[in-house]
Amino acid sequence: MERPERANLMFEKRNKSLLLATVSVAGLLAFVGPYERVGFSSAAKAQEIQVSNIFGETPPLPEEQLLLESDELIYDNDRGLVIATGNVQIAYGRSTLVADRVEYNQQSGRVIAFGNVEILEPNGNRIFAKEIDITDDFSDGFVSALNVETPDNTRIAAESAERRDGQLTQFNNGVYTACKACEEDPTKPPFWQIRAKKVVINNNTKTVEYEDASLEFFGVPVINLPRFAHADPAIKRKSGFLVPDFREDENLGFGYRQGYFFNLAPNYDLTFWGTYFERQGFLGEAEWRHRLANGEYSIRYAGIDQQDPDVFNPTFVDSQEEDRHAVITTGLFEINERWDFGWNALFQSDENFARTYDIADYDSRDITNEIFLIGIGEKNYFDLRAQDFLVQDNRIDILPGAGVGLTGNQTATEQQATVLPVLDYNAVSGEEVGYGQFSLDINVTGINRGAPQFANTILNTATNVDPADDRITGVEGSTSRVSALLEWKDTKITGAGAVVTTAFSVQGDAIWQDTENLGTVFNPLTSNDSIYRTMPAAMFEIRYPLIADSGNATHIFEPIAQVIARPDEENIGDFANEDAQSLVFDTTNLFARDKFSGFDRVEGGTRANVGFRYSASFVSGGNLDIIAGQSFHLSGDNSFAALNDLANTGEESGLETDRSDYVASLQVSNGGPLSAGVGVRLDEEDLGLKRAEVSTRVIQPDYSFTGSYIFTEAQPNYRFPRDRHEVGGSGSVRLSENWRAFGSLTYDIETTEIVSDSLGFAYDDDCFSFAISYSNLNEDFTGASSERSINFSIGLRTIGGFQRSVEFGADDN
Repeated sequence: MERPERANLMFEKRNKSLLLATVSVAGLLAFVGPYERVGFSSAAKAQEIQVSNIFGETPPLPEEQLLLESDELIYDNDRGLVIATGNVQIAYGRSTLVADRVEYNQQSGRVIAFGNVEILEPNGNRIFAKEIDITDDFSDGFVSALNVETPDNTRIAAESAERRDGQLTQFNNGVYTACKACEEDPTKPPFWQIRAKKVVINNNTKTVEYEDASLEFFGVPVINLPRFAHADPAIKRKSGFLVPDFREDENLGFGYRQGYFFNLAPNYDLTFWGTYFERQGFLGEAEWRHRLANGEYSIRYAGIDQQDPDVFNPTFVDSQEEDRHAVITTGLFEINERWDFGWNALFQSDENFARTYDIADYDSRDITNEIFLIGIGEKNYFDLRAQDFLVQDNRIDILPGAGVGLTGNQTATEQQATVLPVLDYNAVSGEEVGYGQFSLDINVTGINRGAPQFANTILNTATNVDPADDRITGVEGSTSRVSALLEWKDTKITGAGAVVTTAFSVQGDAIWQDTENLGTVFNPLTSNDSIYRTMPAAMFEIRYPLIADSGNATHIFEPIAQVIARPDEENIGDFANEDAQSLVFDTTNLFARDKFSGFDRVEGGTRANVGFRYSASFVSGGNLDIIAGQSFHLSGDNSFAALNDLANTGEESGLETDRSDYVASLQVSNGGPLSAGVGVRLDEEDLGLKRAEVSTRVIQPDYSFTGSYIFTEAQPNYRFPRDRHEVGGSGSVRLSENWRAFGSLTYDIETTEIVSDSLGFAYDDDCFSFAISYSNLNEDFTGASSERSINFSIGLRTIGGFQRSVEFGADDN
């Protein structure tokens, strides 16, 4: 027997590891709650959960050196023991074990560590135990007084743990929590913890089984589960039941939803859900997901045979359907590093099924079906899409067809456009060509609409409608357009410091249309003839930036003058305006070459835009930006004064007169938490306020606030016969270290009505979160029924959470 006073040995170990610190007790996170279905691309958790590794299957290890250091090393050849005592440290790979004493029985292959045992794992886990007794092949073992601390502040404790037959690991009287220990009193129970009399990890079935488990808050049991099991959290994808869900609805009744996930392969799976509603019966759902080498797709089905449609409002779609179903599919594929292809589609039996039954991701009022191909290069992009716009709305009688050749009632979805296709392509020259740069924009659009779309007038009969009062935002039938815009632009700086820009452009358009009910109130067009038009333009712009330094700030004052010469716009009102209906004249488009938002309208006539920009950058970090100016129609026909645009675009915009309204904006920031902005449009004759927008934002650690005020003068041609004053704000304030309150409000001053409002409270700490809020959206401003709801959520860190939204107080819509 040898007794060196201080042992410091290094030797190789092949495919065995003394006790060793390959034990991954982070796996004691077996106390994690019920299994949740994991998406293909879900991000990895901050702390990897590896339950099956605790005394689990240890993969063959490459040759690594094992370093053992102790005060005393004893070789007992008679009993076949190697004993290390006194400050024992064993380093193997990146793992370290510390103990008062370690014994290795060469005959039985058992390794025992005694007294103040601590294992430090490569992932940062610290494992504490009174004693560890395990075979060197990890098939059997025993741990007493086990404690685990992980880098993400999760803690596990058990009176003992034992390993049997290389497959089963049993923890006795175990406790798991993700809450920090109380600094003043570490023995105080944490906010929440899960306690179980027995936890068994089965490596064969990859499951975790619990006996006599309970969820405790402040040491008080609130939920008792005599026996249950779930998938080993180390197994990211395993067949099994999903977390159940509950729902309460006035027309559907109480609903219980349960899902089951089939892990068919690492790259595809199948999930079934069944929801039983107290009033309407069984809703079945199924989803297939498949991931390929360059992307993924999914197909989902949902259907129900409604048992009691009569509980719905009798004038709504829900009351007229029994067999209701939907097919949903999505996909996204990366063809190469520059090209992507994908789709998103909802096909349903009626106008409102997915919204009524809260089909996940498709329960909103507006849904866009589309298939797309996108390419992005260094100097160009390509975007090709086909789109179909759905409005999930219970209302049926949108537009009566009496007397004008229309048949039946029109729904909101029939009024929406089907776009097939829409193509946008843009390219700029890779380098300057001559003394300038070329750019090319191409747009191809094909639109079909099943019913005319109106704004302004609510059409009760076809005889009381004055066409002059209506905006025709879409005509029934089909229209197609091909547009191309080629521009050359060159910018130079003169010796005097002026920045001079010269540009020439030409836009060509070809329009084909096949619309219904020509010459009626529903379609003012008089002909379906093809239309071809060309719009050349020449622009000259000069800017003269003046720079000054006042010591505490740098100032830049830049007067700007711009002239754009064009012939008159042609064919206004000869075809529908689909993509240029939005026009708000302000400083953002004061110096735009074309102030219309799309290709269907193109600005004509010669125009001058004049104004200035001023900016100041302060050494304190703050800044100030001011822009102001005016636009002048110099010659030709003013496109914004055209009275035959079907959508009335340009009217009351501030550009319809030869001398436009004045526009100005101011943005200010202190370089920190405070910023504010003001934008105004003033009458060109008397400086009367036409439009104003004020916004402010304050962000501090203990509170935040955003506010806005918008004023718009009456616009009868846009269905706004009175002035509009609207204020809005949202904010959050910390009430204590863990509690905060939040809310929002939008209020119409003119009508003294609340447009929307919400209020809520939330609690957050290191291991628990809770929030409850109320929200309301007024029907007068949405075109749908009022939407009032209470939203509730609760979350336990590392365990998961639950959230629910309950709508109430309005007809189903």
